[in-house]
Amino acid sequence: MPLTEPEIIKKAAAGDRTAFRLLVETHQRFVYAVAVRVLNNLQDAEDATQETFIRLWKNLARYKEDVKLTTWLYRIVTNVCLDMLKSAHYKRNRMTIDIEKNTEQIQATGGDHKLQQADLMKAVEDAASQLPHTQKIIFILRDLQHLSPAEVAEILETTEDKIKSNLYHARIAIGKYLKQHYQTQTMLEL
Repeated sequence: MPLTEPEIIKKAAAGDRTAFRLLVETHQRFVYAVAVRVLNNLQDAEDATQETFIRLWKNLARYKEDVKLTTWLYRIVTNVCLDMLKSAHYKRNRMTIDIEKNTEQIQATGGDHKLQQADLMKAVEDAASQLPHTQKIIFILRDLQHLSPAEVAEILETTEDKIKSNLYHARIAIGKYLKQHYQTQTMLEL
Protein backbone atom coordinates (compact mmCIF):
# COMPACT_ATOMS: atom_id res chain seq x y z
CA MET A 1 0.00 0.00 0.00
CA PRO A 2 1.48 3.36 -1.04
CA LEU A 3 2.40 5.88 1.63
CA THR A 4 0.42 9.10 2.02
CA GLU A 5 2.23 12.40 1.55
CA PRO A 6 2.28 13.16 5.33
CA GLU A 7 3.89 9.73 5.90
CA ILE A 8 6.46 10.41 3.16
CA ILE A 9 7.22 13.81 4.70
CA LYS A 10 7.75 12.23 8.14
CA LYS A 11 10.12 9.63 6.67
CA ALA A 12 12.02 12.30 4.74
CA ALA A 13 12.25 14.49 7.85
CA ALA A 14 13.75 11.50 9.66
CA GLY A 15 16.51 11.36 7.03
CA ASP A 16 15.06 8.89 4.52
CA ARG A 17 16.59 10.05 1.22
CA THR A 18 14.31 7.81 -0.85
CA ALA A 19 11.25 9.47 0.68
CA PHE A 20 12.74 12.90 0.04
CA ARG A 21 13.51 11.97 -3.57
CA LEU A 22 9.85 11.04 -3.97
CA LEU A 23 8.83 14.48 -2.68
CA VAL A 24 11.22 16.14 -5.15
CA GLU A 25 9.96 14.06 -8.07
CA THR A 26 6.36 14.84 -7.15
CA HIS A 27 6.77 18.61 -6.81
CA GLN A 28 9.73 19.70 -8.91
CA ARG A 29 7.70 20.52 -12.05
CA PHE A 30 5.56 23.16 -10.40
CA VAL A 31 8.52 24.60 -8.45
CA TYR A 32 10.47 24.89 -11.70
CA ALA A 33 7.48 26.41 -13.53
CA VAL A 34 7.15 29.13 -10.89
CA ALA A 35 10.88 29.83 -10.98
CA VAL A 36 10.93 30.10 -14.79
CA ARG A 37 8.05 32.57 -14.75
CA VAL A 38 9.59 34.71 -12.02
CA LEU A 39 13.17 34.69 -13.25
CA ASN A 40 12.65 34.49 -17.05
CA ASN A 41 15.82 32.44 -17.35
CA LEU A 42 15.99 28.65 -17.59
CA GLN A 43 19.40 28.24 -15.93
CA ASP A 44 18.47 30.54 -13.06
CA ALA A 45 15.17 28.66 -12.68
CA GLU A 46 17.09 25.38 -12.40
CA ASP A 47 19.31 26.95 -9.74
CA ALA A 48 16.27 28.29 -7.88
CA THR A 49 14.56 24.89 -8.04
CA GLN A 50 17.63 23.19 -6.65
CA GLU A 51 17.97 25.80 -3.88
CA THR A 52 14.27 25.38 -3.04
CA PHE A 53 14.69 21.66 -2.44
CA ILE A 54 17.93 22.20 -0.50
CA ARG A 55 16.03 24.56 1.81
CA LEU A 56 13.17 22.08 2.05
CA TRP A 57 15.60 19.29 3.05
CA LYS A 58 17.28 21.48 5.67
CA ASN A 59 13.97 22.60 7.18
CA LEU A 60 11.76 19.55 6.75
CA ALA A 61 11.90 18.75 10.46
CA ARG A 62 10.11 22.08 11.09
CA TYR A 63 7.25 21.23 8.72
CA LYS A 64 3.80 21.56 10.27
CA GLU A 65 1.07 19.29 8.95
CA ASP A 66 -1.57 22.04 9.15
CA VAL A 67 0.09 23.73 6.12
CA LYS A 68 -0.09 22.03 2.73
CA LEU A 69 3.34 21.05 1.47
CA THR A 70 2.65 22.80 -1.84
CA THR A 71 1.92 26.05 0.02
CA TRP A 72 5.21 25.73 1.87
CA LEU A 73 7.06 24.99 -1.37
CA TYR A 74 5.49 28.02 -3.07
CA ARG A 75 6.68 30.12 -0.13
CA ILE A 76 10.21 28.71 -0.38
CA VAL A 77 10.51 29.08 -4.17
CA THR A 78 9.14 32.63 -4.14
CA ASN A 79 11.61 33.59 -1.41
CA VAL A 80 14.49 31.99 -3.33
CA CYS A 81 13.46 33.83 -6.50
CA LEU A 82 13.09 37.14 -4.65
CA ASP A 83 16.58 36.66 -3.17
CA MET A 84 17.95 36.03 -6.65
CA LEU A 85 16.15 39.04 -8.15
CA LYS A 86 17.54 41.29 -5.42
CA SER A 87 21.12 40.06 -5.74
CA ALA A 88 23.59 42.26 -7.59
CA HIS A 89 25.02 39.20 -9.35
CA TYR A 90 21.63 38.32 -10.82
CA LYS A 91 21.05 41.87 -12.01
CA ARG A 92 24.44 41.98 -13.73
CA ASN A 93 24.20 38.59 -15.38
CA ARG A 94 20.51 38.42 -16.21
CA MET A 95 19.81 37.16 -19.70
CA THR A 96 16.52 37.18 -21.56
CA ILE A 97 15.10 34.18 -23.40
CA ASP A 98 16.06 34.29 -27.07
CA ILE A 99 12.79 34.99 -28.89
CA GLU A 100 14.20 33.91 -32.26
CA LYS A 101 15.07 30.48 -30.88
CA ASN A 102 11.57 30.13 -29.42
CA THR A 103 10.01 31.28 -32.69
CA GLU A 104 11.95 28.67 -34.67
CA GLN A 105 10.83 25.92 -32.30
CA ILE A 106 7.21 27.04 -32.49
CA GLN A 107 7.26 27.24 -36.28
CA ALA A 108 8.75 23.76 -36.43
CA THR A 109 5.87 22.42 -34.34
CA GLY A 110 3.33 24.24 -36.45
CA GLY A 111 1.07 27.13 -37.03
CA ASP A 112 0.46 30.81 -36.66
CA HIS A 113 -1.83 30.22 -33.67
CA LYS A 114 1.00 28.75 -31.61
CA LEU A 115 3.27 31.60 -32.69
CA GLN A 116 0.65 34.15 -31.63
CA GLN A 117 0.19 32.40 -28.28
CA ALA A 118 3.94 32.31 -27.75
CA ASP A 119 4.23 35.99 -28.68
CA LEU A 120 1.48 36.91 -26.22
CA MET A 121 3.05 34.82 -23.45
CA LYS A 122 6.45 36.37 -24.15
CA ALA A 123 4.89 39.84 -24.04
CA VAL A 124 3.14 39.05 -20.73
CA GLU A 125 6.40 37.68 -19.27
CA ASP A 126 8.29 40.78 -20.49
CA ALA A 127 5.64 43.00 -18.91
CA ALA A 128 5.75 41.02 -15.65
CA SER A 129 9.55 41.26 -15.55
CA GLN A 130 9.22 45.05 -15.30
CA LEU A 131 6.90 44.95 -12.29
CA PRO A 132 8.14 45.51 -8.75
CA HIS A 133 9.18 42.14 -7.31
CA THR A 134 6.17 41.74 -5.01
CA GLN A 135 3.66 42.55 -7.76
CA LYS A 136 5.47 40.18 -10.11
CA ILE A 137 5.31 37.28 -7.65
CA ILE A 138 1.63 37.96 -6.91
CA PHE A 139 0.74 38.21 -10.61
CA ILE A 140 2.54 34.95 -11.40
CA LEU A 141 1.04 33.02 -8.50
CA ARG A 142 -2.47 34.38 -9.04
CA ASP A 143 -2.84 34.73 -12.81
CA LEU A 144 -0.30 32.31 -14.24
CA GLN A 145 -0.31 29.59 -11.57
CA HIS A 146 -4.06 30.11 -10.93
CA LEU A 147 -3.87 30.14 -7.13
CA SER A 148 -6.66 31.74 -5.13
CA PRO A 149 -6.10 35.07 -3.36
CA ALA A 150 -6.25 33.19 -0.04
CA GLU A 151 -3.52 30.77 -1.15
CA VAL A 152 -1.29 33.61 -2.38
CA ALA A 153 -1.84 35.49 0.89
CA GLU A 154 -0.86 32.41 2.86
CA ILE A 155 2.26 31.81 0.73
CA LEU A 156 3.42 35.42 1.03
CA GLU A 157 2.24 35.72 4.64
CA THR A 158 0.15 38.81 4.01
CA THR A 159 -3.51 39.76 3.72
CA GLU A 160 -5.85 39.06 0.84
CA ASP A 161 -6.51 42.81 0.56
CA LYS A 162 -2.80 43.45 -0.06
CA ILE A 163 -2.76 40.64 -2.62
CA LYS A 164 -5.78 42.10 -4.43
CA SER A 165 -4.33 45.63 -4.38
CA ASN A 166 -0.95 44.53 -5.73
CA LEU A 167 -2.63 42.35 -8.35
CA TYR A 168 -4.82 45.25 -9.46
CA HIS A 169 -1.77 47.48 -10.00
CA ALA A 170 0.15 44.66 -11.69
CA ARG A 171 -2.69 44.00 -14.13
CA ILE A 172 -2.96 47.70 -15.00
CA ALA A 173 0.79 47.89 -15.67
CA ILE A 174 0.73 44.72 -17.77
CA GLY A 175 -2.29 45.97 -19.71
CA LYS A 176 -0.47 49.23 -20.51
CA TYR A 177 2.63 47.31 -21.57
CA LEU A 178 0.64 44.96 -23.82
CA LYS A 179 -1.27 47.85 -25.41
CA GLN A 180 1.99 49.63 -26.18
CA HIS A 181 3.67 46.41 -27.33
CA TYR A 182 0.94 45.54 -29.82
CA GLN A 183 0.55 49.14 -31.05
CA THR A 184 4.29 49.27 -31.73
CA GLN A 185 4.18 45.88 -33.43
CA THR A 186 1.25 46.95 -35.63
CA MET A 187 3.04 50.15 -36.65
CA LEU A 188 6.17 48.18 -37.55
CA GLU A 189 4.11 45.89 -39.78
CA LEU A 190 2.68 48.87 -41.70
